[in-house]
Amino acid sequence: MRKLIATLLTISTLSVMGYSPNQEQIDGTDFSLIEYLETHEVESYSEFIDLVQTVHPDSADCYEYVPENISEFSIEIDYDDRTVSVQIIGEPALVRTQGASNSVSRSYYTDEGIKIFTVSVSGTFTYGTGYCNVISRDGSYTKPVYSTWNSSPTITSGSITTSKAYVRIYGIASSNGQSKSYTLTLTCDSTGHFTSY
Repeated sequence: MRKLIATLLTISTLSVMGYSPNQEQIDGTDFSLIEYLETHEVESYSEFIDLVQTVHPDSADCYEYVPENISEFSIEIDYDDRTVSVQIIGEPALVRTQGASNSVSRSYYTDEGIKIFTVSVSGTFTYGTGYCNVISRDGSYTKPVYSTWNSSPTITSGSITTSKAYVRIYGIASSNGQSKSYTLTLTCDSTGHFTSY
């Protein structure tokens, strides 16, 4: 955390002096998001956003879904593609007659800390003793204005067991000859408990 605070102070000081580092200069620092995450504990979503905004200010977008109360936050590293994905899920909102709705999103970043795209999926479920069913589903694929990654996702829903249902978004994003598959699933069980993966 000491390194992050020092970086924030340095960039803030440079900005006050009328000097703002451009993208080439940020890339020239040889910053590696993966190496940083391997050597530092990032305990919250807001802490992660502070980090990526330091190295690439455009990597957090105001239009992106962020739940008011985050109940789960996780970071995964894909060493094959040299990318990082960050997943957040909110506290469920209750709806009529033993129902609940929730959303989960996952954002993908390059090793340099540049966001390339975000996928989100949401669902409303009705549940009770021994059953859970999907009432409605929705999903989205969004990307920052600078990103060249494109995708046409598929959204599905159904039952895993009689007491657990799911909504899912999946697809393949591509950019300049590169491709990256993604899948994000939100589940709800007969007690109204949500999980995601």
